[in-house]
Amino acid sequence: MRALEGAAAGAFMASSWAELYRQDPEATPYQSPSWLTGWAQQLPSTARLVAVLCEDAGGQVLAALPLVHDHEGSGVRTYALSTPMGEYARAVGPAAEDPRLSASFARYLHGLAYQGHRVEIAGLPAAGHLARHLAASGPAPSGLWRTTVTDCAEIALPLAFEAMSRSTRRDHKRRQRTWDELATSRTVTYHRTRDSGELLSAYTVLARLHAHRWASHTPPAGAPHTPGAPHWQAVLKQCGPSTAFIATLALDGEVVAAQLCLTRHRRAYSVVPAIHPNYKDLAPGHALLRHLAQDLTCAGYEHLDLGRTVPGQHAYKNQYRPRWSETLCAVSTPAHDCGGVPDELPTPQPQQA
Repeated sequence: MRALEGAAAGAFMASSWAELYRQDPEATPYQSPSWLTGWAQQLPSTARLVAVLCEDAGGQVLAALPLVHDHEGSGVRTYALSTPMGEYARAVGPAAEDPRLSASFARYLHGLAYQGHRVEIAGLPAAGHLARHLAASGPAPSGLWRTTVTDCAEIALPLAFEAMSRSTRRDHKRRQRTWDELATSRTVTYHRTRDSGELLSAYTVLARLHAHRWASHTPPAGAPHTPGAPHWQAVLKQCGPSTAFIATLALDGEVVAAQLCLTRHRRAYSVVPAIHPNYKDLAPGHALLRHLAQDLTCAGYEHLDLGRTVPGQHAYKNQYRPRWSETLCAVSTPAHDCGGVPDELPTPQPQQA
């Protein structure tokens, strides 16, 4: 195992990441080269990109883990690249889920924690081997990691309304009737962006909608990262229409709901939803989701990932019969609480350009 840092890590990402991503069918668009490169370019001056590599005897990279070392004040904070915007964090490569490689990545993270880094790795699929290794090293205060889990929801396409409960079907039909009646006297428009120009224009609308929605109070803890800052535009420009789209629902030309999604293969991943607070009685989020599910089904998609679920969102997502899973957040405890650095843990040195 070796770690590349700074320009060396950036060069590796530019030259090799796309192939690792292509060889890993389990990787999500949060591991795509465009998404990660976009966020790497937005790192503050105190932070350095890190690529941790596991290689075979011939030097072939089998898996790589993208991290950031941020030198905050007198300490170093290490976290997964694109946190907290990225909903899923994992290693990428043809052997990314090999238990032996996951153990190597865990040892690397252990080593950083024992060196005094504050290590925060959020969004690890809880069923994955790396998450299991970190969870097994807790709980605090006797262990190295404090861990928490977050529920995630994924719905299968097409939506199986007939398999839903009678009360849920009734609620869906009631909301659909409301919008059908609206459409008889007003103009209801659904649209999904198809090119970069549409994507960036729609993002401006989504960010404004999101800011309006939460203008008078704070979003719930764990909610998707608030959009609006210029770096989001830069990242979406990097992603382009091959990785990202925004779906919108408008009433008489005014957008009442919007949803930013990333895609890979036959899966779409919801990143940031937004609704117009003045139209919440019409349940525009539900209406947009129904349009989006039908649109994606016609386009050949098989799943829509609704992402991490914060308190208060479970009932909403349960109305679509999701498959629930969990992601793990592991935060290292201070080194002095763990008894110092044991001899068996590696102390990897980054390679700088």
